[in-house]
Amino acid sequence: MKNSKIFSATFEQSLNLQDDKLIKYMKKDVEQPGKKEKPILVKILAILLVSLQYGFVKFTEYGIKHPDKNSFLPTPTFNFLPISVFIIMLSMYLVIWTVTLLKRYKELKLYFSYINTVNMLIMLLITLNLMFITFFLKSLTVIGIGVLIGILMFTGYVVFGTKKRSLENVLYETKTKKDKIDELVERILKLVMKYGWIVVTIVMLWKLIFPNSNEVRTDIIGFISLLGMWIVADIGFIVAEAYLFFPYLLHGYYKYKYPEEYREWEGKTQLEWYGEKYFNKHIKGTEKEEREDD
Repeated sequence: MKNSKIFSATFEQSLNLQDDKLIKYMKKDVEQPGKKEKPILVKILAILLVSLQYGFVKFTEYGIKHPDKNSFLPTPTFNFLPISVFIIMLSMYLVIWTVTLLKRYKELKLYFSYINTVNMLIMLLITLNLMFITFFLKSLTVIGIGVLIGILMFTGYVVFGTKKRSLENVLYETKTKKDKIDELVERILKLVMKYGWIVVTIVMLWKLIFPNSNEVRTDIIGFISLLGMWIVADIGFIVAEAYLFFPYLLHGYYKYKYPEEYREWEGKTQLEWYGEKYFNKHIKGTEKEEREDD
């Protein structure tokens, strides 16, 4: 186990990922039989997320130029989320998106779409954090912000480290007892996926019955609420990234690393696996093409 690494498993070892409960759930949800990719939905989601991030940029600018006199937060003097940062992040996203378009083929279209969605969510999280840092820097001071970021980084290290060990145990069939953190997070995620819609419904009904509760508080309670929302959003994303996104993407990584082995294991032809366009451009007439006499 000492020499094993999460990205260096053999094809046979990578098949063990099929036994991971959350990967099974994601495969069932994402790779439904006969389910076709819907590019228009992915594009709409991307436009909505980009618009939301741009909204954070403009909100930050407005908050600096037109501060709320009743707010518990002092007026920021430095903007950590200028439009230039947004443009740089969007440009990086578009470059990665272009690369995935060139690399993907039929069997992995969903995986690459998933990668782009995760990248967009990461970009959204960075934007949200820069906005919060802009408004909270004076109140928390540089030391306070540093401590907060340190806590979040330590949380990420523990959560990802725990899930990494769990996935390595699955890959290399190492029989060890699951970490308590691993078991706790998996239980919470299962409850959220099963009963999350109930919570959303209750919140919507509450807002409908008590519309005045939508008012944003500008006192110390509002300050603590916003700070708590910031921390919860970051930790929630860390957990989702480690336990939902990363395992499924790891499974896709091995399908990309061992395409022919997985194709034969799933009993598909090269045309079915790669798709006509990719097959004609990269496979047909080359040494990779499967011959009938093979």
